[in-house]
Amino acid sequence: MKGLLHALKIKWLSYRFRFVPWVALNFKEKSHRSVSRGDDKITPDDAIVDTLLHFSMSLHKHFSNGLSNKTPAESLKVMEKVLGYTIQLRKSHIPEAGTGVFVSKGTVTAGSIVALYPGTVYRVMEPLLLQSIANPFIFRCIDGLHIDGKDRGISRRIFKSCVYRDLRWPFFPADLTWLLKGDFINPLNCGQYVNNETPEYPCNVAYQECDLPIDRFPIELRCYLPNIYYSSSEGNQAKYLRIVALVATKDIGIDTELFSTYYTVVHDAS
Repeated sequence: MKGLLHALKIKWLSYRFRFVPWVALNFKEKSHRSVSRGDDKITPDDAIVDTLLHFSMSLHKHFSNGLSNKTPAESLKVMEKVLGYTIQLRKSHIPEAGTGVFVSKGTVTAGSIVALYPGTVYRVMEPLLLQSIANPFIFRCIDGLHIDGKDRGISRRIFKSCVYRDLRWPFFPADLTWLLKGDFINPLNCGQYVNNETPEYPCNVAYQECDLPIDRFPIELRCYLPNIYYSSSEGNQAKYLRIVALVATKDIGIDTELFSTYYTVVHDAS
């Protein structure tokens, strides 16, 4: 019985940050990031798109030369060469927080993309109830879109189903390897494991929503992107793919864990 209660406590300590009534009641006690409406950008969207395009092209070129296998180790080599740093999953510094994301090589400069938040993108009013139960990986965008970044259970099955639905063989419309937790073909696709800041470990990254122009990404490069729409993009004639980048708010050195803040307050500029 004690074991069950302990397990439930651990789940609640994580899930409470996504439970709106709890957030509302405890908001004044929590740190948050405050931005003016329309000014929630650390790095211009064009810079994010250009970086992702360049990195995806570099990965594709590296794996298309026939000399390298598609392995996480090879992907990290490309990441270090192109971006100047690498990241990896390790046990978090926060007790009972589970997995965290760390800078494993190099130094991340302020304004750089450190990770992407993967998962199925749900438009407003699309069904999300079953997937959200006991799921701490649901990310809510400012405009009401949601991204389900859970790599297990029904969330995993839905993401895979959407990928195979939009498959144009041999080109995959999104990355499936982020579901393997550690075997990423694109090392950036692990943003759901970035933990929330604490008084001891203040945030060093922030979430930045970005609409990526689909026509900027050739079909052979989309297998490196970690997001796909729940409803068919072709059926909705989507011109943009919603992504959420984690952007460094300060320089981050080697062996440093990444921490974000789950709360962004958007207010009208005075």
